[in-house]
Amino acid sequence: MTGERLDQLGLKLMVDQAENKAKRGNAAFQLAWLNRLDRPIDVTCLDFGGAASVLHLPGEPFIEFQLAAQQRRADRPVFVAGYGDDGCGYIPRAAGFLEGGYEPTVALAGPESEGILLKAMA
Repeated sequence: MTGERLDQLGLKLMVDQAENKAKRGNAAFQLAWLNRLDRPIDVTCLDFGGAASVLHLPGEPFIEFQLAAQQRRADRPVFVAGYGDDGCGYIPRAAGFLEGGYEPTVALAGPESEGILLKAMA
């Protein structure tokens, strides 16, 4: 399905007063994400002079990203704050897409996101 067709379907659902607010809101959320896919998402880190670090990740990253960040910097506490940019929603591990469940089913990020985030952390 083309992007233009997805936009039309999403817009139709978003304005359909017969749909419940959750479906309409989700359609708006997904349309906004589709319309900005070409813009990069920043991954930033606040360093407290070597005493601790706060890594800011997009979406709702799975706990494995916190654990990976801590393993990369075992010399200090590393805290991970998600929702730095919530456009992509859930960010499961790549294997999570094969395991199934709710989060991978509704994630707007794909399996390649794990590698991208791990590379950004490095």
